[in-house]
Amino acid sequence: MIQRIQTLYLFLAAIVSGLLVFFFPVASFYGDIAALELWMTGLKNLAPVESPVQLQPVIAYFGTFLALVVAIQSIIILLQYKNRSRQLKLIRIAWLANMVWVVYVFVVCNLVARGAGVAAEYKTGIFFPVISLVLLVLAQRGIQSDERKVRAADRLR
Repeated sequence: MIQRIQTLYLFLAAIVSGLLVFFFPVASFYGDIAALELWMTGLKNLAPVESPVQLQPVIAYFGTFLALVVAIQSIIILLQYKNRSRQLKLIRIAWLANMVWVVYVFVVCNLVARGAGVAAEYKTGIFFPVISLVLLVLAQRGIQSDERKVRAADRLR
């Protein structure tokens, strides 16, 4: 299990989506009336005045939910190392969840930017959903490569 490169990719995808995403802000919004930071868990007001934009808790925690879903799916896929065909099916579901997560992040950034009337300054956290998606694609390629090798060996027997 450890010697397969897709194990490393899936492990990194789980860390990126389940852990690192909570330590870095997604975007900042600085203007005349607003100083806001968007985190995966919600919107933080950096100014002493009332924030012009409020995120509903359902919208704020949906990103956290999606990040944890992708992380848990990556771990489940990692633990299915004996069944490559099941791994391929599960990785497609993880792709879908990750794409929804990417769209969610950019839509929420756009909503906050329009509400605050300022442009978004993207931070490190904006890249984590995309990095996780790339790692899932690389893991799928590794799994498919292993599957081709096993089928080729079966033909030779």
